[in-house]
Amino acid sequence: MGLTLRILFSVVVILGGCTLVQPPFSHAAHAPPADGSDTAQAVKADPAHSKLSSKYTEGEFFNANGSKASLSEVLALAQSSDYILIGETHNVTCDHIVQAKLIDALAASGTRFTVGLEMFSQDRQPKLDAVNDGSVPFAEFPKKVDWKDAWGFSYALYEPIIKALYVHSIPVFALNFPFTVAQKIGDEGVESLTPEERQYLPKNPIPAMKEQEKELQKVHDEHVELMKKDKKNPKAAEVAKKSLAHYRQRFFLIQSMWDTGMAEQAVAVRKRTNLPMVILSGTGHVEYGWGIAYRLSKLDPDAKVLTVVPWRNAAPFEEAKGDVQFYCPLIKQSRLGFVLRMETDGATITAIKKDSAACKAGFCVGDKIVKVGGMDVESMMTLHRAGVKASKEGKDMVFTIIRDGKEKTISMPVPKHPHSS
Repeated sequence: MGLTLRILFSVVVILGGCTLVQPPFSHAAHAPPADGSDTAQAVKADPAHSKLSSKYTEGEFFNANGSKASLSEVLALAQSSDYILIGETHNVTCDHIVQAKLIDALAASGTRFTVGLEMFSQDRQPKLDAVNDGSVPFAEFPKKVDWKDAWGFSYALYEPIIKALYVHSIPVFALNFPFTVAQKIGDEGVESLTPEERQYLPKNPIPAMKEQEKELQKVHDEHVELMKKDKKNPKAAEVAKKSLAHYRQRFFLIQSMWDTGMAEQAVAVRKRTNLPMVILSGTGHVEYGWGIAYRLSKLDPDAKVLTVVPWRNAAPFEEAKGDVQFYCPLIKQSRLGFVLRMETDGATITAIKKDSAACKAGFCVGDKIVKVGGMDVESMMTLHRAGVKASKEGKDMVFTIIRDGKEKTISMPVPKHPHSS
């Protein structure tokens, strides 16, 4: 049951972006920028916005009501906050550029603050302490902190952020608990943890808000159905469904621990340093105020929290997602070797790494992936699910693409994950 649970937990721990598995490591080239037009208009809450998003400039800001916000206005909000949560989709270059821009601008304004990272677990703080005391040169950062092993996403994506931290000598802190601990809870339960492992857990995990729990329930149930469909025998399918449903509360517990743990660490650092903290984490831990922000409201009720999240071109603008939103098209750097931009009718390939699996399979820049594994590509999660299914079945991934107005099918093997045994 362990492998099945790990697949379940890998789908998403929370909507919008974080997985509880080591993410794919990619050296794919950065995607070219989207429309750089300076004729941006204020976004209004209208379902038609996904069709109009090409009018907006990457990285520009909007207030919660949809009106355009200047960088100075966003900085004013940040300067009056105790915690500034900036969400990201881990492999979207634009998100990290915006995060670096905000950190740089906030530091340049004279504001003193710390930065908390979801990317590092607490047991790695000694390595970050060496960075904080100036013992680690910028060029040696990824090697000295074991970036690839600690996180897995390409360091090139995060380098602008790390550079800003070095330029302004901003102290950085690990917020997470070790992934191996979360994995063990998923496989064997909290009771299986050793005293050494338990030291990293939050003291009192704060359960999810009802609204978030509904979304988590939806994610869980969708994956249960996916796993059930993999069983050809009806009885075996029903057993699998009941078995996965049995672990639903464990799934919720890990989610609560993940968010509560990061919030606890942030509060502890703020109390110790008496400085505000910028928190960088997956968008799902930030949007709607559900994740870290909700836990901060319980742990540090008098503190002011600012949430800043990306807005995508494939989704309508939602006021409730964050106090501030920034426009970044959903671009994914895949370990298959291509860079994808999510659109309303599929995912368009914007770049392909030379000699990659995608290149060898015959993909071309400009191809639009509309189906994979027989499923319509409605989000990047579709690609993930298709990859999990193909890997489990030992089969190739089958893509349906549109090239020059014509439909074409391309098959390619699922590359082995670099962290797999």
